Amino acid sequence: MLAPQQPLHKSDGSAAPGNCLFCRHPGPSYWFSKQSKHNGRFYPLFCCSNCGGAFAFPIPTERELFEFYSGTQSALEINLTSSDVLQHYDQAIREERDFPNSTVDAKRIADNLQRLAPGRKALDVGCGYGFFSRALVQAGFAVDAIELGDASRKIHARMNGFEARAEPFNADFAKRNAGLYDAVLLSQVLEHLPMDADPVGSLNVLLRKGGICAIAIPHFRSYLSMLQGRNDMFIVPPEHLNFFTVRALVAAFESCGFETVKCETVSRFDYRKFRKRFGPLAPLPSVALKGFLGLSTRMNRGMFVNGYFRKV
Repeated sequence: MLAPQQPLHKSDGSAAPGNCLFCRHPGPSYWFSKQSKHNGRFYPLFCCSNCGGAFAFPIPTERELFEFYSGTQSALEINLTSSDVLQHYDQAIREERDFPNSTVDAKRIADNLQRLAPGRKALDVGCGYGFFSRALVQAGFAVDAIELGDASRKIHARMNGFEARAEPFNADFAKRNAGLYDAVLLSQVLEHLPMDADPVGSLNVLLRKGGICAIAIPHFRSYLSMLQGRNDMFIVPPEHLNFFTVRALVAAFESCGFETVKCETVSRFDYRKFRKRFGPLAPLPSVALKGFLGLSTRMNRGMFVNGYFRKV
């Protein structure tokens, strides 16, 4: 397991990380400070010269993160009535039908887990609306799910026939469920989690020996990420705290008792957005971006990383 990060202090009194949060290489370099569109605060970002990953540091406290999520998510959910949830469910199904996204990724990941996992007990962490839980069930898994969002849990229940548990993913949850699972899935979750709480170590605790963890995250330093630079669409602290390259993700897992089974990148973009922006000229940027993203994926520089790691 990783030791807690010990901050250093620069000459101006501000905190700096002593080591990379992912690979533990010493001396990550300050990159820039990103202003949050949610709360107006500036979050310093540091990059590692060894694994290429980046992260927000100092890591927001548990209280800061709670205030952020309660201010941007729970407030919306409080205003949802039961009929709103049903409408939102119908809308999610319609959008997925018009632009297959979560269902495509969920089936691919569930099929890989079916092939790799030593058994059929799975946990879906931060399950959201439930597309991934549904794919796991269809692949033959007995599924548990956790999700803090009240409205998301209701939609998940409508989709899957069971409601996700309103439990946070942390070391206490892992301890209470130690060795229970053959597969654990985190889709678009790990980038949100404070690394000083050792979430990868908690995943190790949850899994049986030989169990598989599947991770889907935005790919920092994908070709699109490099093109966007500091304006990378996924650099949105404090919502996203961690920005993983493939090398950074592998380092984080292999330092916590996992072996890497497979890492691949994929790209997904809703080209309907171009119709709203460019009107009849939309086919031109659509063709250009499709070609660019197709090349990116073939070069393993796609927008998202899918990683599979086995507990040894």
